[in-house]
Amino acid sequence: MRLMKGKVYFLSESGERRVRLRLRLRLGWCVVIVVLLTCMEMTLANRPPQFVLNEGQSEIVLRLKEGKETSIGTLVHRLKGFDSDEDPLIFGLRGQAANDLLRIENLGSNEGNVYLKKELDRETEDSYTLILTLTDGHLGEGSFVTQSLLILVEDVNDNAPICRTDNSTVKVEENSDVPLILTTIECEDLDEGPYGQVIYKLQTDPGDEEVFSIQQTKDGKGLLKLLQPLDYDKKFLYQLRVIATDRANTGQVNTATHPILVEVVDREDRPPEWLVVPSVTRISEDVPKGTHVLQVRAIDGDRGVNNKISYSLLNENDLFGVDSESGIVFTKGTLDREDDRNGGSFILQLQATEKTNSKDKSLSISTEVTVLLLDVNDETPRFASRSYVAEVVENQPVDVPVTFLGDSIAECFDHDLGLNGTFRLYTEGDGGVFEITPSQGINQVTFLVRVKNPSRLDYERLKVINFTLVAEEVGIEKKKSKVGMTVFLRDANDNSPQFEKEIYKVNISENALPGTTMIQIRAHDDDSGLLGTEGIRYTSITGSIADELILNPITGVITVGSTNKKSLDRELSPAYFLNVEARDNGGRGNRNTVQIQLLINDLNDEKPNFLLSRYEGRIFENEFQFISPLIVEAKDKDLPNTKNSEIHYSIVSGNEEGHFQIDEITGKLSIKKTLDFESLPVIPGHPESNVKKLNLTIRANDMGSAPLFSLAAVTVWVLDQNDFSPEFKKKYYHKIIREDTPQGTEILTIQAEDLDASLPFNRIFYRMENGAGDKFMVDSESGVIRLSPGATLDFNLHSSHVLQINAIDGGGLKSKIPTVVNITVLDTNNKPPSFIVNTADGIYHAKIKENSPRGTYITQFRASDPDQKPILRYRLDLNKSEGRSPEGRLVKGLQLNTLFTLDSSDAILRVGGGQLDRETVEFIRLTIEVEDKGTENGKQMATAQIQIQIIDEQDNEPIFRRSIYSTSLVENSKIGTVVLTLVADDADLDTHIRYALLPLASDPHRTEFPLVIDSDSGVITVSQPNKIDRETRQWINFTVLAEDSGNGRTTKGIGRAEVFVRILDQNDNSPLFIPGQDRIEVREDTKVGSVIGSVEARDLDEGPNGKVSYVLDRNSAMGKFSIDPESGRIRVAGLLDREETPTHSLVIEAWDNWYGYSSPDSRSSFKNVLVILLDVNDEKPVFEGLEEEFVVTEFHEGVIGTIRAKDGDAPDLPNSWIQFKIRGGNELGLFKLEQGKNQAKLFPARSLKGFYGNYTLSVEASDGGKPINVVSRDFQVHITDFNDNAPRFITLQNLTVAIPENATVGSSVIQIRAIDSDTGPNGVVRYRFRKDLASNLDTFTIHPTTGLITLTKPLDRQKVKLYHVRVEAYDLGQIPLSSDLTFKVKVENMKEFQPVFIVSSISINFTENTEEERVELPEAVGSDNDEDEEEPDICYFILSDDQNSTEIFYLDPYEHWISPKIILDREQTPSYEIKVLATTDCKGSQLIAQIRSTLAVTIMVNDLNDNSPKFEKRVFSGGISTSSSFGSIIVDLSAADSDAPNTSNSQLTYYIIPPIRTSLTEGLGHLSENQNLFLIDGKSLLLNFDPQINMKGYFKFEVGVKDGDSLMDTAVVLIYLLREDQKVKIVVRRNPVEVRENVDKFLRTLSNITGARVNSDMSSFQFHENMDGSVDKTKTDFFVHFVHPENNIVLEVEQVLKLIDLNIEELDEIFKEFNVIDTQGSTLTPRRSKGLSGEGRNLFLVYAGGTAIFLALLLLVVISLSCAQRSKYQRRLKAATATAYGSSSTILPRSGTVPNTNIHSSEGSNPIWMQAYHNNWYKEDTHSLRYPLSQPLSSFCI
Repeated sequence: MRLMKGKVYFLSESGERRVRLRLRLRLGWCVVIVVLLTCMEMTLANRPPQFVLNEGQSEIVLRLKEGKETSIGTLVHRLKGFDSDEDPLIFGLRGQAANDLLRIENLGSNEGNVYLKKELDRETEDSYTLILTLTDGHLGEGSFVTQSLLILVEDVNDNAPICRTDNSTVKVEENSDVPLILTTIECEDLDEGPYGQVIYKLQTDPGDEEVFSIQQTKDGKGLLKLLQPLDYDKKFLYQLRVIATDRANTGQVNTATHPILVEVVDREDRPPEWLVVPSVTRISEDVPKGTHVLQVRAIDGDRGVNNKISYSLLNENDLFGVDSESGIVFTKGTLDREDDRNGGSFILQLQATEKTNSKDKSLSISTEVTVLLLDVNDETPRFASRSYVAEVVENQPVDVPVTFLGDSIAECFDHDLGLNGTFRLYTEGDGGVFEITPSQGINQVTFLVRVKNPSRLDYERLKVINFTLVAEEVGIEKKKSKVGMTVFLRDANDNSPQFEKEIYKVNISENALPGTTMIQIRAHDDDSGLLGTEGIRYTSITGSIADELILNPITGVITVGSTNKKSLDRELSPAYFLNVEARDNGGRGNRNTVQIQLLINDLNDEKPNFLLSRYEGRIFENEFQFISPLIVEAKDKDLPNTKNSEIHYSIVSGNEEGHFQIDEITGKLSIKKTLDFESLPVIPGHPESNVKKLNLTIRANDMGSAPLFSLAAVTVWVLDQNDFSPEFKKKYYHKIIREDTPQGTEILTIQAEDLDASLPFNRIFYRMENGAGDKFMVDSESGVIRLSPGATLDFNLHSSHVLQINAIDGGGLKSKIPTVVNITVLDTNNKPPSFIVNTADGIYHAKIKENSPRGTYITQFRASDPDQKPILRYRLDLNKSEGRSPEGRLVKGLQLNTLFTLDSSDAILRVGGGQLDRETVEFIRLTIEVEDKGTENGKQMATAQIQIQIIDEQDNEPIFRRSIYSTSLVENSKIGTVVLTLVADDADLDTHIRYALLPLASDPHRTEFPLVIDSDSGVITVSQPNKIDRETRQWINFTVLAEDSGNGRTTKGIGRAEVFVRILDQNDNSPLFIPGQDRIEVREDTKVGSVIGSVEARDLDEGPNGKVSYVLDRNSAMGKFSIDPESGRIRVAGLLDREETPTHSLVIEAWDNWYGYSSPDSRSSFKNVLVILLDVNDEKPVFEGLEEEFVVTEFHEGVIGTIRAKDGDAPDLPNSWIQFKIRGGNELGLFKLEQGKNQAKLFPARSLKGFYGNYTLSVEASDGGKPINVVSRDFQVHITDFNDNAPRFITLQNLTVAIPENATVGSSVIQIRAIDSDTGPNGVVRYRFRKDLASNLDTFTIHPTTGLITLTKPLDRQKVKLYHVRVEAYDLGQIPLSSDLTFKVKVENMKEFQPVFIVSSISINFTENTEEERVELPEAVGSDNDEDEEEPDICYFILSDDQNSTEIFYLDPYEHWISPKIILDREQTPSYEIKVLATTDCKGSQLIAQIRSTLAVTIMVNDLNDNSPKFEKRVFSGGISTSSSFGSIIVDLSAADSDAPNTSNSQLTYYIIPPIRTSLTEGLGHLSENQNLFLIDGKSLLLNFDPQINMKGYFKFEVGVKDGDSLMDTAVVLIYLLREDQKVKIVVRRNPVEVRENVDKFLRTLSNITGARVNSDMSSFQFHENMDGSVDKTKTDFFVHFVHPENNIVLEVEQVLKLIDLNIEELDEIFKEFNVIDTQGSTLTPRRSKGLSGEGRNLFLVYAGGTAIFLALLLLVVISLSCAQRSKYQRRLKAATATAYGSSSTILPRSGTVPNTNIHSSEGSNPIWMQAYHNNWYKEDTHSLRYPLSQPLSSFCI
């Protein structure tokens, strides 16, 4: 510190040092002068100096290591000299080389340091001889004392071996003798000793370690040897790497890599290999000569030689040849698939021979190919015969074959293959009577012509049928051939009796007497004799009154028997339907029936009957129209539209006042004089009912000659109208209340009265009209006036309130004059105080200096209170007070209670005990409260705020804005470069700051410090650029001082800041790769973007200069790889394919300062990375050749064929090893595969016998990789049939055939049939006789194709009575197989000929559940016997069948009657079909096969009424509402009777079984006793009354059903009264008729899933109506409602919809089936009566409006009550006991003890906090609609 001119300067420590240095320099100059004078004197006697050496040392020798071991600037030696004159010595170097290498720094007077100036390199210079100089300065110019210096450079291991590159590729022949020296490797290392000695190691690919080796020689070379023979086919290229390393034992070991490529030279030692061999080739049989069939290709097995290949055909023939150069196989001749010599296929043996000079005989290879000839459609289907003749009996059933006559051969053939040889057989011109079977054949087929439409086989209309047989190919050309066929019909008895009329109509009087003739019926029959008209008998008459009629069986006359009145009662039945049966053959033959319609003539014997026992009508008083028209109706069962049924009506009693009149024709009641409700008598027990009644008696009489009548009761319900308005009892009310009256307090009650006699018209509601504002409310029912919830009274605003209140009755009429209520308000003391503030912003303001002492006055507050005697007290509200810093920030943790005090009485604010600091808080805002302690109720308070400003004082030191500064500076920056600007702040105002650097202890004079600071601005700049070197120092750290002016204080404030300056680098280093990662192995399926490896290079620089970016050479990457420029990660950039390129050599560059391109300052280095692709299983196997087809016989046992495939993956890995298996087509297990190398042979897995046909085998080829690659291909295997099945006869063995002796030549004896299980020619059957010496078979001949045996010459029973015939059936196989059939032909004279039935079929009847019933069968006809022979007995037998008829029926063989063995049941089996054989063999031991001896018997089972009808459901249910019309259908009843349909046994009648009970009902009145509420029309249950709005509950009764014999069943019916809004509308996309027919299924499914009873509105099925009123006929609307099945309560719509939603997944299927579009609540409105007049409608609107007003008033009352405090706590208490409802799968109503608490809640909510309008708890619990979901269905109750 110095004092100059009144100013005080502060010097830093460095400044003081500079002053001291100057003083020392001045003293130093004085010393120098004295010394110089002394030296001058001594020079006059100077002696030379000399070097000081070690003893015995003549030369200075230094041993220095090269390179970085001895870095530049290293002190290598210290020189010493001696001068006896004690002169200062100077050391030096002689020569430029010495000065370039060394630098000498003189120390003191006789020493000097020698420093290395240039880096040493032993390989460049291993020693240096230098001259040192020494002088004392007095030897003269250019004169020195010299000393030699020898520097020996010692070696370090800094050189890597270098190898010669002239032997990088070596070629060696395969199979060369081993061991073999391949080449010599020579590598040189420039280092000495062990560092320069090279050793060799060999690196090979995996698996090649034993193939090569390297041997070290004495002269430092390496011999590469081959240890194992090489095979070109296995591997033709080897990549070797020779690693040359020095012998360094310690430290760094240098390595060099020398790549060697060994190429294997191929030899000619392998035969050719097939590349393309199509094992099966298909060509068309009609190709021309020279056609290219297929091409084979082979290559030299020695790939490195690749000689040319020639081709030849070993089994050359006239049809095929092969081109020797191209391998193309071509046709030489004409091909024919049908030629028997080849069978449509050829096997060609092809040979491939290598063209070579080698003497090896095995340079060829052969293979086989199969050529299949594809069929050409060159054949036309042909029949074996030019025409056909056959016969058939008329009326034969379906599928009966016709019998071919003559030499007709029923065969057809076409020798083409496949579709060309496949043909279909059909008929033309027969009108669909016949069909051919089989309908389709292949190559050759034997066919039958069978009956298809028996209805046209009528001998009476047609005797012969001529038509055409057609054989047509199924292929495209559709070649066909036709032959004619004639079928002769044989007659049979097939006509039934025919009546003259289709229906007979007869009229008869109700009082017809017994014996009266009704009608005579007649029938005729086209057959003759007894089978025709002559044999007709009228066998029976059936019908409901058949027992009371008599039918003459001969004449057909019907007369009345002993009738009773009930049977011929027109009213019971106006008509009867009878059936009369006629049968021919004397009543035993064919039958027919005719219907007789019996009409009963009417008599007046029935009186009119009212439809209802009681009628009801409703009418409003003073009205002339009933609400709904009141019409009484009676019915007379006498004949309609006659006097007997004409009805007239009249009023008999109850109309004494003349109020009513009736239309005598229509029965419509009307009003003649209006009714007065008040004058009518009151209904006992219901004094306030709005309905009164009048009773009338109505008579209905007919107009017959003797009129009959009946009476009915009519009740007229008179409804009250609102014809009186309410009136107040007082016109004016007055009440005085206090200003502080609590909300909800009852003030007074008003009253009014209404003279109407019934509810709701005499029920009064009160409504506030005006004057209440929001202060008062009136109870709508009680008239109580209360103070509204939340309302407060203010005497100062309103001292009184005038209310105007109206009274409204239930009909909506207001009182004519409203009442007035005057409420006077009394004043109370309730005004709060207020502060007196005279500022614009409404707050107080004050200032105070910081550090002010305690008790300093700040300000005083004032407040006022409008009350007369306020007691005001003040206090500070510190919770609402705050302080802010000079910057405006909120100061937290400020202890305001210690800074200020406030007097509670005089409101003076003073400084408290805490210290005020402006730098901490400059503005403080306090909140002051004043409270009136004299208030009566509650607190009365007011608040105000004051803002206090703290005034500043000088009491703070400078503070840097940051305690630590950090910045950067580029090395070698110029002088004056700004480094950083520092700023310090002083919290005090008006102060000046100066800056200075604090000296460092290590550099007190700042000679090494490169920076200076400006004392005023604080700017730091560069002063010594050469001292800023990042490599030497990376940071400059120092301290900066800031000093304020003090402003009068004794000491100045000083602040400190630490500064850290980072030195930034310049780019002076190149990137260097870290050794390693020269080889990367990666799978070839590595995904694009995958990281496969990384390289790393390091740069000693920093930032962009030291940031290394990596670049991959595009040519080496080939688009397959990329490198991350930041991390050096190598990624896959394209799809890799080892099969395409197995290795990649990548060139990678490392750059610094890289920006996508190199800048001039960028530096780089390079690195090679070898990427080897590892094989993965990415190649699928590929089947070789074209699609295979193998043809074998069913007895084949060897190889069927060979399947080959190849895989492109690595051959030495499992990825290319292929396995085969049969994936499909081998379900029978016929085939198996034997695996080979990439091939499989197909063998039979078992015997193929019987499995001939075409098989498509799906063969799967899979490789051995992971995951497995699988391909499949279909191979055709054709197993041809081997003739191993002999024909099998279907004709019985040991059969005896009878033939009459007089049979003509050519007559058919029998047709033999045999079948063969083989196919093709092996399955074609031919017939011939097996002759022997005693057979005499020249009497017969057999057709070889049809097997029909015919007579060739006349028979003579005297010569031969019995022929033994042996027939052989053989096939047409190459080695034919045969079978024999032996039978007998018995020659009978005419007497022994078998009996014949005249008719082929009959029908008989048995009655079910009847015993000992029998029917005689028609007699069989035989020939007359000779006189000398007795006529044989004809016996009948039932032939066995699959119905087990012999166990069900008994047939007497001699008497020819049949009867059941068991009790028949028509419902189980309504009919039977049996065959009866007539024969003379009564023992039945040998049945002779004669078609005409067989009778087809149809047995019909007559029905008895043995089954009761059964309802389909035990409970029927439906619903009715106000929209249901009188007479509408409610429910469709359904029952079934299993007895015979369309008979009286199954004719059902439905009826109601009284009583009709009601449950849970309201508003039914007299209807509850009415038993005629419902009617039944057919199956439909009809509504017989008009439902009203106020009706509730349901009806329960039983219905019955009975058949004609009164067998019956019962069911329960439930009819529900429901509201319109309880219906759910279903919208479906179907028409109404379809929906109506299937709705039962829909309802049943809904019921099963939801658990509820679901009913539909039977009258609601209609087309859908859109929103705009248009009709959509593609959709249907209908309505349903849901009912609880146990408690019979109708569910609400929202519950139904939610129930459907909860079960929507289960309902999805039925909804989709019915195309359900929407489910929604009903939008129907109650049906309005057509007779309602305009006044009635107005009255209805008035009634509805009044109801709405009433509900609105009721809502206001509910809200008021809910706001009351007492009610609120009651509700909460009640809610607190309720449990939160959870979810359930059903929404059926629930019951519980807490009503409606949670009606708006969700699961988990707390109902206690719900608002008042969400709860209706004060209503009665019995009206709650809320039920817990957890309750079962059984808990549902109202």
